[in-house]
Amino acid sequence: MSALVRLYPAAFRREFGDEIAYTYREATRGAGRRVRILEAAGVVGHALRLRLGLGSAGRPGKLVAAVAPFALVSVAAASMSWARMGWWVVTGPGFAIGDPFSQLLAAQLVTALGAFLALTGRWAAGTWTMTAGVVAALVADGFRPGGDPVGWILLFNGPLLVLALAALICPPDLRPDPRTRTRTGTVAVLVWAAVMAGAVLALPPSSLPPGLKFAGPLALGAVLAGRQAFARLRTAPAVLLAGLPLVFLGVTPGGVAPFLLTGALGLLLVAAVAVSVRRRRAGRNPALDQLGGL
Repeated sequence: MSALVRLYPAAFRREFGDEIAYTYREATRGAGRRVRILEAAGVVGHALRLRLGLGSAGRPGKLVAAVAPFALVSVAAASMSWARMGWWVVTGPGFAIGDPFSQLLAAQLVTALGAFLALTGRWAAGTWTMTAGVVAALVADGFRPGGDPVGWILLFNGPLLVLALAALICPPDLRPDPRTRTRTGTVAVLVWAAVMAGAVLALPPSSLPPGLKFAGPLALGAVLAGRQAFARLRTAPAVLLAGLPLVFLGVTPGGVAPFLLTGALGLLLVAAVAVSVRRRRAGRNPALDQLGGL
């Protein structure tokens, strides 16, 4: 536990280090490995948020919380899109078992699974799974024949990792309420996501309209994020940071047509301006802001 406490800023560690260590010991006393891992992950996340100044009371923390659900949606849709490309490589002629591309495909599917798991309300397990999947994809791509790790990171996997970390460090008390409150509901959502992934992967490329493999996971993710997530987009920066990853990741090979992405970018800018104007008007008229929060 001492190693975990040292992750905190020095001033915070001196004041609350003993309390954190005691709380961790009490929470894990007689517990199994799974509980100990989850508690340790919670401590690591809390320490990281403090070092980055992302407390729930500050503006940066609130901004991360507003963007986090859409980061999950972006990662899920992009990972599914890349997984479809990997599937056709893996099932193509001349593919050898053990090729790093199969590991890359598995990592992308794990990433999407983690994102959907977090969107159902299992935030800690889902975001850690998603982040592990993104990191595994980076490693697998580094060993891929002809792979270019630096170029891959700069183009696509780098933004995916940033989005995954944004969801991971979201303040716990600002996370969206669970969309599914029972284990049965969570399993149902994950099964539906698996069926959708199987359909997207298995259908021949010519049988799918352009962008459908991106739009399907995107729609499911938006439904899971729910109205609460959209209601938190109350500032122009939040709108832009929530929408830009979707526009950017839509340019993945075989993704959305360029003219549609151009239109989506235009709508995003209009939405950001509209939110900014509304916020200024609400500042002059508090009653308008109260009506907007209903």
